[in-house]
Amino acid sequence: MGKIILVVVILLIFNFLYTEDFASVGKYVDINFFIEPRFDHEQIYMTNFLTKNIRNDTIKQVNAFAGTILAEPQSDSLSALFINTLKPEIISPVDYFFFGKGLESDLLISNIESDSIPIIKNIIIKCDSFKVGLFSIYTPDFMVKNKIADHAKMNTDIFDIAKEQTEFLAKQTDYIIMLSNVTKYIDDNIVKNLEINAVVSFDYQKKKNELLSNQSTNFYSILTKNGNYGKLSLIYHNGKVNEKWEEIEFNGK
Repeated sequence: MGKIILVVVILLIFNFLYTEDFASVGKYVDINFFIEPRFDHEQIYMTNFLTKNIRNDTIKQVNAFAGTILAEPQSDSLSALFINTLKPEIISPVDYFFFGKGLESDLLISNIESDSIPIIKNIIIKCDSFKVGLFSIYTPDFMVKNKIADHAKMNTDIFDIAKEQTEFLAKQTDYIIMLSNVTKYIDDNIVKNLEINAVVSFDYQKKKNELLSNQSTNFYSILTKNGNYGKLSLIYHNGKVNEKWEEIEFNGK
């Protein structure tokens, strides 16, 4: 009788653990931000292997790349090859200039349009329990400092674009992230009256991670070229999305 009771207890424990583990699926998502990674083009397959093998058996992983993707200036065709190999869920490169036409991934850029390149204004990450919306703002200087294909047109009214994207995503999602290529000072002004939960900067400079002046938007900055990527862990609990930011060593350099 004692053995039977012991077996029943063990089965109940395993069932509880399994139920808890299964229930956690859809309540968590990790978004891994590789900002200014400046990858070596010759290490394309190693980089792909390392980024694809950021694993967790129960937590959904999403990889986001933004800023300067390659270490040395490359043609758009080589940049497209690198992007096509990585197949990122989210990509906002500042070293792709819209001349090449071989892209297989959508570029996440909210204030540039082109009828020749696959560009999306926002993306929604769907979990069973909640949704995360992202949009991406490029600095107007991007068109001034670089030679850009004529078919790529920029809307420089980034405040209006951010407002438009936030209002759209607020109706569709539970948590909103703005990927931003402008300065932290401008980020602070953009989010003042908007329902943006987090700003992840892909400005080329590292800035302090902190709550912005509206006291509701977290600002995160990281430079992967220095050896770490940023993991934003989102947890859905009691109708609210909680967040945790970690900087994790990345050996892809």
